[in-house]
Amino acid sequence: MAEETLPGARRGWKSIEEETDYWIPEADVIGKIPKDLHGTLLRNGPGVNSVYGTQLKHPIDGDGMVCALSFVDGRVHFRSRFVSTQSRRDESRAGALIYPGQMGTRRERGIVALACDAFLTFVRGPTSQMFEYRNPSNTSVFYWGGKILTTYETSLPHCLDPYTLTTLGPDDLGGKLRLGVMAAHFRFDTLQKPIKLCCFGIQPHLTRPADIHFYEFDDKWNCVNVEHSVEGLNYAHDFLLLPHYYVVHMTPFVKVTMSQAWKWKLGLSSPGEDMKYYPDLPSRFVFIPRPNHPDPRAAIISVDADPFHIFHFGTGYQQGSDVFFTAVCLGRQFNMTFDEQIALSNISIAPGRVYKFHVNLSTRTCVGLQADSASVEFPTVNPYRHGQKSGQYSYLMANDRKNENLPYRDVVKFDFYGLQRQVWSSHGVIGEPVFAPRNTFVRSSSSDDDDGYVLVQLYDPAVHRTEFVVLDARRVNDGPIARIRLKHHIPYGFHGSFTSECFVRPLPRPGILDTAATLFLSAKL
Repeated sequence: MAEETLPGARRGWKSIEEETDYWIPEADVIGKIPKDLHGTLLRNGPGVNSVYGTQLKHPIDGDGMVCALSFVDGRVHFRSRFVSTQSRRDESRAGALIYPGQMGTRRERGIVALACDAFLTFVRGPTSQMFEYRNPSNTSVFYWGGKILTTYETSLPHCLDPYTLTTLGPDDLGGKLRLGVMAAHFRFDTLQKPIKLCCFGIQPHLTRPADIHFYEFDDKWNCVNVEHSVEGLNYAHDFLLLPHYYVVHMTPFVKVTMSQAWKWKLGLSSPGEDMKYYPDLPSRFVFIPRPNHPDPRAAIISVDADPFHIFHFGTGYQQGSDVFFTAVCLGRQFNMTFDEQIALSNISIAPGRVYKFHVNLSTRTCVGLQADSASVEFPTVNPYRHGQKSGQYSYLMANDRKNENLPYRDVVKFDFYGLQRQVWSSHGVIGEPVFAPRNTFVRSSSSDDDDGYVLVQLYDPAVHRTEFVVLDARRVNDGPIARIRLKHHIPYGFHGSFTSECFVRPLPRPGILDTAATLFLSAKL
């Protein structure tokens, strides 16, 4: 049981309403911040676990709070701010929960109101816009082309001011996001010059195949896009980027039917609550040709795989017709239960495991084998090695302790080639590790894949506070180079990213005259 394993771990989801903006005192940094760590760690996640007295059924329904941890000349600045979405503003004015959540959060309603909803649903049909799900914009956050974008995969991203984190509003990226959605994950393609940001969106339908759009943006937001409709592809959270393909997993855990639409519309269920194994659905890897594919007539390739669910991919590369990659796989018992009021899914029963896959595109065969024993999720890789054979390492949010699956307390450094495995065991509960290249952006393939740092948000239940830990990516098992301790806690987060851009000015250090004045005033007092 999680409470026996780590007392107080549930408090890590506790709401925080305060928005902050301050320099971390040097006294609250244990160790030393490396001088070649320069830039900003961005992190997104739910800042609240209730809305005006209504308890959220699942953290995924909570309003997004973005945190920015900036590293400047060995000093650290922290800023946090809620994403001001339309649903958050409307509920703030009403002082009550208005919008239901995709994970099952809904307001209590009387029999008359429910009867009216049922009648309107019958008249308009289950696909009518009788109500909207809340858009907490809480899943991911990244910086590109002068913008900070936050995502929630069933809606448009929100654009934030990089210097204040003020929400500027939903952003369709100049009309490029024609589906009106952007998925949580993105990839950098450093094999192209200039470097490209690759991302996607997916829109399922009741009566026809789902639409999936991929986008490749330069830093001026010029776009090359690929649009397809894929039968059976109802959901995708992440993708693997190869030199000539995008790869997504067609999961057998998401079904979209007319009967489900009726239930969702009537508030009898929700998309998240209906996420479970459906034996009649296929499990496949779908290879979608990129615009730079050498054969302009190349078709989509689907390859059957064992039944499992994949939220996140790790490293991967292609060699001729053979594709090799890693992913975190969840077994047939997986569902989105808020396990022990700690974990986002039922990992005590269906933990995620690292698998290595070998897919042959010519024979359309797939072999997948479990490659690590730890309970894991949220793999992070060097963001400038996607699709390259030099992309060797994944850093995983893990529980590597005997007979434990949750909560995640350790960082596992997984080596694709099996040459080494490292583990750092923390004193609290950790979030997604984020890779930060040494000396800002590393864009050439000549540098080592692990030449950088791993940044980890950690919650200490003993003192109900959050800290950020800096690990040497080459020597994860040596433990923290530095621990940056906050005076308060930040709720557990989802995804984050690192940019070499820094949106605060360095804090001036006191000179001799400043020090003398301070001593004089202290003596007078």
